[in-house]
Formats: sequence, structure tokens, C-alpha cells
Amino acid sequence: MCVFVFVSSYLVETVTNKPVITRQPSWSQIFQGEKITLTCEVQGGEKTDWRYYWRRNSQSLPEDEKLLQCTASESLNGEYECMATRRDDFYSSTTWSEAFTVSASLTNKPVITRQPSWSQIFQGEKITLTCEVQGGEKTDWRYYWLKDSHQLPGENEKLVQLTASESFNGKYYCMATSRDDSYPSTTWSEAFTVSKPRVTLPPGTTTISVGGSVSLSCSVRDSDGWKYEFYRKSLTRWEKLVETNVGDNGVIQVSKGGIYRCRGERETSGYVSDMSGEATILITCDIEILMKLMCLFGEKITLTCEVQGGEKTDWKYYWWRNSKSLPDNEKLLQFTASESLSGEYECMARRKVDFYSSTTWSEVFTVSVLRVHPSASLTVNPDRVQHFTSESLSLTCEGSSSQWRLIQFLTDDSLLSFLPPATIRRSTYIKNEAPRKAVYWCESGTEFSNAVNISTHSDGVILVSPVYPVPVGESVTLLCVMKTGNIPSDVFFYKNNKLIGNERRGEMKISAVSESDEGFYKCQYNGRESAQSWMAVKCKTKGKSFISYVSLIFFQT
Repeated sequence: MCVFVFVSSYLVETVTNKPVITRQPSWSQIFQGEKITLTCEVQGGEKTDWRYYWRRNSQSLPEDEKLLQCTASESLNGEYECMATRRDDFYSSTTWSEAFTVSASLTNKPVITRQPSWSQIFQGEKITLTCEVQGGEKTDWRYYWLKDSHQLPGENEKLVQLTASESFNGKYYCMATSRDDSYPSTTWSEAFTVSKPRVTLPPGTTTISVGGSVSLSCSVRDSDGWKYEFYRKSLTRWEKLVETNVGDNGVIQVSKGGIYRCRGERETSGYVSDMSGEATILITCDIEILMKLMCLFGEKITLTCEVQGGEKTDWKYYWWRNSKSLPDNEKLLQFTASESLSGEYECMARRKVDFYSSTTWSEVFTVSVLRVHPSASLTVNPDRVQHFTSESLSLTCEGSSSQWRLIQFLTDDSLLSFLPPATIRRSTYIKNEAPRKAVYWCESGTEFSNAVNISTHSDGVILVSPVYPVPVGESVTLLCVMKTGNIPSDVFFYKNNKLIGNERRGEMKISAVSESDEGFYKCQYNGRESAQSWMAVKCKTKGKSFISYVSLIFFQT
């Protein structure tokens, strides 16, 4: 099929065959100085004798052959087109081809590759660095290598082989020049780093409960093919943990307190890394001690060393009095009060299956044994253990003296300390400015009163329970009270952390108190829980005393 077009007085026949330009070499990027060949292919016209015409950027070129050969340079960049006419018929030709763009990069930038291909290479391993000039594969290059800005002597080949060691750590660069000067020099490559491994173990201190565990992860950043070893610090040295505890991914479950670190070993080369930083694991033990701070001569006393959170652990207990060991190694220390047993008591606990896993010694706690009943009395208004900080309460000292010292003994958490005594004549009002737990009693010369536990709370709910021991046989009512003074309904009551009742009226009544009712009580309403308070039971044969509940926190060594 032909189309006839009249131009001036000539008749030109346009052949529908459309030429296509191809390029050799066919790399996606041509660099300055490279030889390239453009070919004008008339598709379907392979058996025809053609004369070819070329133009660049719409300007005619003198070449009239099928092949256009040139050396890539910035001046030859542009859009190339070609067409063809039959040699035996000047007036019969193809259309112009689609434009073909030639863009030569001014410089070549080599890239360093390595074998093995791990992202980091480590001491002792055999490595090969290769300088690849992209697009210049057919060129005869001379190579140059730098290490930390210093030229490597005698290294003018494409490959550099070395054994990684401390002296080879650094940044490597390469460049290339044409041996026959047919191409300009490349630029320097990006740096390739040969480095020691950086083994990481999450630093800092982690605290877990007794019986719990935490994961420690040891890793070499961006690198595979490692196995890991973990170490725990003993008194004299670092002890390696058995390998069965270490996962394949460098993660270990730790249930013992202590200081840990790790290191890695390359499986292919046996290279061992430096030690990681240290991670500290602390085991928290809550130890509850039930003690009579002051007791009467002849009374039965029981001291209990309770490790909270370690109920499922088999513990062995140790007791000291006045810095001397006691033969008892049970949880309970029981004795009859006498002057010889007055003193400072401490306890600790150790796992029976792990001699090196234990609590520290408790804070010193004083037991004072008294020969005369209290000759004065201290009363509290309102008569309850727990109070809100928005309320004021009155303490009254009564006895033969007209002037008293009010002793305040703080028992907040692990804080055990005396506040400066307040001098009062008979009564004093205490403004509750902050949450606090304390024991109060009155002194005047040789006179002293009973002691009372008082705790103040800023919000939530409180338990209304008696300040003084309740005589056996009498009734007592426990209430759950909100800060507004309202008594909610549907309240849960607990004794020694065990649910004992769900009361719709918000109160729990014990009609006839017995010794078995003695214990710690608390209430819970709508997700809010009160503090717990000790309710003591008074037998007819016993004199007045008071009981204090102390919560301490220790760390396993």
C-alpha cells in the first residue's frame, strides 16, 4: 500500500515501512568515552537496498549508512532519528523513526562488592573485595585502592583479597582508569567498612517478681550466622550459663537476679566477639513482718517472715537478734516475752534449691518487753484506723500527767522513722496533709499509753475498722466508706486477701468476735480497693498491746 503526495512538481511515494533505532551495547547507561553503535532497522525491508539519513536534535548528520558509530560524549547527547530511501527509486522513502535518546553520563562510579556477602565482615575471616565499574565491563581498567585515605601499595587489580584483622579494620575505596586512555577515570567509590562486631544486650536494670522471668536478647546488628553465650556474674568470676538455656535466636529466659552479659561466635569462622555491656536483673521480694513493737512480759509473740510473690517457692528462713544468729530457720519465730528477748530482730529467706538466690536481711525491727501495764491511754476521734486526708482527727492523751509528748512512728512502706515528738496538754488535732501510715502513743516521764495505728488516704474508699483490740464475745461492724461520706452498696470484704463476703448494704457485722477473727481486713467497691488494716482481738487474760504491719522491699543477690 502506497500514499502519493505532490510536493512542488515532484511526485513522492512514502513507503509505510517505519525504521527503528537500536543500540549496541544495550546497557541502560552509557558513560562518556564509550564506543556505541546506533543501527537503523527498516522492519520488513531487509531485502531492499536502502540509503539512510540521520539527524540529531532535528539537525541532519552527514552519515548515510545503516550504522552510526560514535564515541559517547556530552556534545553527542541528544535525540536521534533515521529514515531510508530506495537506492533505485529516490522518490520512494520511509517515514522518520521514533526519536532515540542518547544520554552519556560524564563519569563512572565504581561499586565495591564483597564475598562473602554478609553486611559485616569480622576478624579472622577471608574476604574478597571487588571493584565493579558499571557499564565498563569490556574496558581494560587499572584499579586503585584506598584504606582510610591511604593508598594500598601494589594493589592495582580488580580484586583485593585479605584476612580481616584489627589492622584491616577501616573504610575501603576504589577507582579505575583506562589502561589505553580510551576512557576518563572513574570517581572514587562509596566507602566499604570492615569492622569488629557490635554485640548488644539491652542495658540497664530490670526488676521482676520472685518466680517470674524476663527475656534477654543478644545480637550482632545486621548480621547472621552467629551463636551466643551468656554469662552471669558471681562473687569472684563470670560464670557461663549452660547452652541448653540459650535459644537459637540469641534469646534466653532469666529467672535469677544478677548481672549478665553475652558475646557471639561466628559459626563459619569461629571468630569470637568482645563481651557486650552489662544488664542487671533484680528480683523483688515483698517481706511482711507481723510484730508487736511493745509487748507485755509473759505474752506470747509470733514474728512471721513472709515473702510475698514467692508462695510457690520452698524457702529456708534465717533470724538474727541483736546481730546474733538464732537457731530457728522456720517462717514463724515464736517466743514468750521476757526482758532477755527484748532487742532488734532481722530475718531473711533463701531458696532451698538455690543457695545463691536469697533476699537481703530485713530492716532492723525492735521488740521492747515491758513489766507494767500502760498507765495512760490514747484515744482517737473518729474511732477508726483509716482516714481521708480531707478530714481532721483528734488524739487525746489521758493519765496523771498534765503534759504529754505525742510520739509519731512512720511505717510508710520501707520507711521506719520517728517524727519529732509533739508536746500537748491533753488533746491535739492533726491535719492530714498527705497520705501516711504511722503509729502514735503518748509519753510523760515514766508513764506511757497504748499505741494506735493511723493511716491517711487521699482518694478511693477506706475501711472503717476499730483502732483498739476487740474483746472476745463482743460485736463489731466493718464499713466501706467513700470520700463523700457515703456508704456504697454491693461491697466485697476480704480477710487476709481472701474474699469472705459480698454485702449489699456496704457493711459486714461480726456478732460475737473470737480469736479466729483476728487478721487483716479490706473492702472493695466498683474496682476501688481500700488499704488493709489489722483487727486485733483481746482475750480477757491479756493486757493492752498494739500490732503494727510493715511492708518492706528487698532485692535478691
